[in-house]
Amino acid sequence: MDEEAARYISPLAFDRTLFEYDLLGSMAHVLMLQEEEIIPRADAAKILKALMDLHRAGPEALHMDPKYEDIHMAIEASVIEKAGEAGGRMHTARSRNDQVALALRMWVRDELDRCISLLCRLEGTLLHLAARHSGTVMPGYTHLQPAQPTTLAHHLLAHHDALMRDLDRLGDAYRRADLNPLGSGALSTSSFPVNRERTTSLLGFGGVLENSMDAVSSRDFILEALAALAMTMVDMGRLVEELILWQSREFGFIELSNRFASTSSIMPQ
Repeated sequence: MDEEAARYISPLAFDRTLFEYDLLGSMAHVLMLQEEEIIPRADAAKILKALMDLHRAGPEALHMDPKYEDIHMAIEASVIEKAGEAGGRMHTARSRNDQVALALRMWVRDELDRCISLLCRLEGTLLHLAARHSGTVMPGYTHLQPAQPTTLAHHLLAHHDALMRDLDRLGDAYRRADLNPLGSGALSTSSFPVNRERTTSLLGFGGVLENSMDAVSSRDFILEALAALAMTMVDMGRLVEELILWQSREFGFIELSNRFASTSSIMPQ
């Protein structure tokens, strides 16, 4: 391929994100191939050793040449270089289609898990503060005008409840991302007797994507995760904007720690 064209279409800059997921997916795939006696045990051992060595060395050990098109081919080239002819058997009964779909689902799954964990911590903080301020009276506002008396606990729990719905949406997105596409091949599986349930178990997925064509072609799980995160950030923005208002001189309800404030380039406040 033309060198400039190869650089233009190369996803290698992003693909480093998928490095560990591709390695884990390949390890599970090779273990399954050996257990099903599709490839010899000796070849599987060589491939797994090469993958483990690469995992320890990190993505920096890869020759990230655009001619490899993506990180998945770069990893395969590295394995073949280390394991010899046996390394070529790593790709038995697998296409880059199900390989890439697998790495993306594992990545999205981990990112959602991290966001859910952080959101749970925030929910706990809001509940803790609400419990301390159930009797703290404050004005409630409509259109930035004082409207009715309420409590700080009431106000904080309004944010808590909105974020709980975000948590539900992230959980739903996680469940739909948590399905294994490996074994789907290019679009209609493989003539090799692969065991999709085994790789599902090894990689900790909640289930198998039943239709192989859907498994390799769909990316709606990414869009759903992004939509759920966008709604979460809207609700987070509402909370943060209130903190900005509350610490202003006009409100004076709170004082932000200097650890979380920066100065203006010219104004004294």
